[in-house]
Amino acid sequence: MTGSRLTRFAALAAKEMWVVLLDRRARITLLASPLVQLLLFGFASTLEVRQIDIGLVDRDGGRAAQSIVAALDGSPNIRTLKSYPSEAALGDGIARREVIAGLILPQRLSAAIAAGRGGEVLAVLDGRRSNAAQIVSGYLGEILARAGVELRPTSRGPPQPQTVVRNWFNPNLDYLWFTMPALVAAITAVLVLSISGQSVAREREFGTFDELMILPLTPLEILLGKVAPAFAVGLANCLFYAAVVPLFYGVPFAGSFWLLFAGVVVYSMSLVGLGLMISTLAGTQQQAFLGMFFVAVPLVLLSGYASPVDNMPAWLQPLVEANPARHMVVISEGIFLKNLPAALVLKHLWPMALVAVIAFTMAWALFRARSE
Repeated sequence: MTGSRLTRFAALAAKEMWVVLLDRRARITLLASPLVQLLLFGFASTLEVRQIDIGLVDRDGGRAAQSIVAALDGSPNIRTLKSYPSEAALGDGIARREVIAGLILPQRLSAAIAAGRGGEVLAVLDGRRSNAAQIVSGYLGEILARAGVELRPTSRGPPQPQTVVRNWFNPNLDYLWFTMPALVAAITAVLVLSISGQSVAREREFGTFDELMILPLTPLEILLGKVAPAFAVGLANCLFYAAVVPLFYGVPFAGSFWLLFAGVVVYSMSLVGLGLMISTLAGTQQQAFLGMFFVAVPLVLLSGYASPVDNMPAWLQPLVEANPARHMVVISEGIFLKNLPAALVLKHLWPMALVAVIAFTMAWALFRARSE
């Protein structure tokens, strides 16, 4: 690109940035939306289950029942322990969402444990809240296991082996350490797609597309100038999140900043390419917005942010490998939590770069076809 052409390209990029900044809705998207999403996602998208209400049907009333009740009362995750006179009343309480789970202590439970025969406690959980019910089931299992150890008669012989658990990369299993690095990819995807998706569609809707085509620039140079603001915004927001997450949420940053920067650059390029392809297909800004939403939701859902990729169907997992948000989530979490080496970062960079090349090529071909 010659000096004069480079000057015209820079002027087009500056003009596009100025158009974005003059638009009140775009300013809200650029400034307020990232901050609000960062706060809301940081505090609302929790994987923890706390302050739960548990129902109890006690038909034993003995020492074992008292020990179990004391253990439940002492749990920091249980807010209230509600007593019910019967199993039917407990079922009604779960149906009305008074409690998420219930324990039924059978008759002669204390006698069976005292005699060394063990005992069974029935747990009933609200399957309508499946994820929370699974976590609550784990809580109750741990509480009952501790209570059982205290009630079990002292046995002679060598001590029983115990399991010591160590969690690598997230010792306390803090949900913020899991969700916040992934938000770097999720929020940036929505932001960049919303801006780049409007670039060409805005010209068509305002009737300035023909004026754009008479500029002394090639279609490829015009496209690059149109998406420069979206790329800059994506880069700035990604790096902003990378600075805010350790500072305000206490998530460690164990890896290399430059590796994260390389991932952010390639990821932003892939998103800009997808947004540009949407914009060249759309005739109006409303169509571009709907197209952006159509693309952004699968990108986030298939990124591994909300659910593990390994739990997805086998036929869907190859499609996940073509998702740039998935690779950025792996890079971000790996660099934040475990100092991901450069070789593994490169393994996730080239699929995003491939998506960027394919998307830009298709957008360029569509732009040329529609301009002619």
